[in-house]
Amino acid sequence: MADTFDFIVVGGGSAGCVVASRLSEDPSVSVLLLEAGGSDRHPLYHLPAGFAKMTKGIGSWGWETVPQINMKNRVFNYTQAKVIGGGSTINAQIYTRGNPLDYDEWQQMGCHGWSFEDVLPYFRKAEDNDTYDNEYHGQGGPLGVSQPSAPLPI
Repeated sequence: MADTFDFIVVGGGSAGCVVASRLSEDPSVSVLLLEAGGSDRHPLYHLPAGFAKMTKGIGSWGWETVPQINMKNRVFNYTQAKVIGGGSTINAQIYTRGNPLDYDEWQQMGCHGWSFEDVLPYFRKAEDNDTYDNEYHGQGGPLGVSQPSAPLPI
């Protein structure tokens, strides 16, 4: 392993993996991807219902909130993935984006370049959508997005 790197990406979640992959497409640079958790090779990561067992134990940091004063001091589990693939590995295989109005509000608050119109091309570029290729969804990117193969009637 090299002693120095051109880029160090901290966190092997979906975004970190995509960023490291894109950076490493340039053969003239070296990239180090750091992830505190392990690999996603455990079979339960790959079963649609298995994710629930991985949100605790080896798949998560096991964090909790502080006691919530306005909720009779209730403490909530705060699941934060600790595995290559991050939250996408333990989130029931669900792909979602933020609300477009949230991005537009960030833009209005001074985060130039963060309106929904600005970030949409990056969402499209990241997707490899098996159903749609239109103004909102893309194909050919590193992030597989698909419809359920056997959707439940409910």
